[in-house]
Amino acid sequence: MKLTFTCLASCILYLPSAAAAPADDHKGVQASIKPNIVFILADDMSFDSVSANNPKIGNMKTPHIDKLISQGMNFTDAHSGSSVCTPTRYGLLTGRYCWRTKLKKQVLWSWGAPLIKKDRLTVAELLQQNGYATGMVGKWHLGMDWRDQDGKIVNDILEITDAHFKSKEATKRVEAVEKKIDFTQPITGGPTDHGFDYYWGVDVPNFPPYLWIKNDRLQGVPTVPKPKDMFGSPGPMLPGWKLEEILPTLSKKSCEWITQQSKTKKPFFLYVPLTSPHTPIATSEKFRGKSGISNYADFVIETDAVVGNIMTALEKSGMAANTLVIFSTDNGTAHAANFKELEKHGVDVHNHFKGHKAQIHEGGHRVPFVVRWPGKTKPGSTCDEVICLNDFMATVADLLDDKLPANSAEDSTSILPLITGETKSLPNRPLVINHDYRGNFAIRKGPWKLVTNTKLYNLETDPKETTDIAKKHPELVSELRKTLEAYQKNGRSRPTSL
Repeated sequence: MKLTFTCLASCILYLPSAAAAPADDHKGVQASIKPNIVFILADDMSFDSVSANNPKIGNMKTPHIDKLISQGMNFTDAHSGSSVCTPTRYGLLTGRYCWRTKLKKQVLWSWGAPLIKKDRLTVAELLQQNGYATGMVGKWHLGMDWRDQDGKIVNDILEITDAHFKSKEATKRVEAVEKKIDFTQPITGGPTDHGFDYYWGVDVPNFPPYLWIKNDRLQGVPTVPKPKDMFGSPGPMLPGWKLEEILPTLSKKSCEWITQQSKTKKPFFLYVPLTSPHTPIATSEKFRGKSGISNYADFVIETDAVVGNIMTALEKSGMAANTLVIFSTDNGTAHAANFKELEKHGVDVHNHFKGHKAQIHEGGHRVPFVVRWPGKTKPGSTCDEVICLNDFMATVADLLDDKLPANSAEDSTSILPLITGETKSLPNRPLVINHDYRGNFAIRKGPWKLVTNTKLYNLETDPKETTDIAKKHPELVSELRKTLEAYQKNGRSRPTSL
């Protein structure tokens, strides 16, 4: 399949020298100054939601992400490990598929316990060990320990997918936990216990508690219930909490942290998992009506503007030339986008692929993935190799020339040679697996995609997965099924020698 891309002809590069910077061999990177790393992860935003990827985007333009693409490498076959939030975030930070944990499907809900084990190495910890300052601004959604007034953990009674709306028993457990929480107690199991020196954000914008978290402390005490007419699950809220202020504040805090780190000698890693354009669709006043389409389209435009703010902060602080920037998303677009309404205004976010968030179809997990690294990545370049967000951890280890322990990043492959242009393909890499909300699997080999062990599609000729051709290729189906079973049984897909 050949994808059609459009870029704004009038793009002005953030870095005047970037256009002339040649791609560089990734060997020898360690001998130079360690690059800063910024990973921006938007929420519920598909490959076709980026205007440089989709000529049928109408007026829902993303000029800042487009500009990033013009300055770096655009990956056209990148995937989140799952088509929903929690599992993808787990894979990104650990390099391991989330279905290897207790969470075999769905996501964590309100007051969920920590999903990342204490002894599980994360990419933030790896960077800390290599002298990096590490910061996170945004959505965690990987669980935390909540404690009572005696410091005892109270949410360990919850089952892994308990939610207030699941059953009477689940509702009782969730409500029992909430009643016991002492919100003045420190939080454990969150970002600062998994490699981040600094954290500012929210667990999930549509889950309680409705207030900011800084490092391991709530910024206030939530003393009032969330209003019924405010989007989100029921639970305690800080008086005066406004959903519309979340995204602008995340932008501000990200830029402030970059500026602060620019004054130190340490390289830094900033992870920015945005809360948008996931629900609640809470567009700030400055961006309402910008698209002329819908509040959702305005929210996408505001999300793009945050990317632009972070890029500007890097430039103004003098850090841009030595910073590797990655932009991606955690899964495809959600139903809350209102696809029919978008289509009425000329926006087709299913232009290339079928499906949406939570599904095993390509639209559920095919995501934008853009890398800009001045002097290392060729501006305006494209890579069609199949990659996964899990690959981030092994890529960082490769960049640092640091060997990963055998019991870490079990499903992560370095894509550094692709980023630097040393090679255009990774023919011997383990196959990429995808997972959905219900626990279904898919596995990729070149253009071939096997779904739920029975359906086979050729994405090169049939990107919208309309025709199951499994009966025509029984040997390939058998091969892919056995590979998936081996990866599941062995507890890893990455060879221990890598």
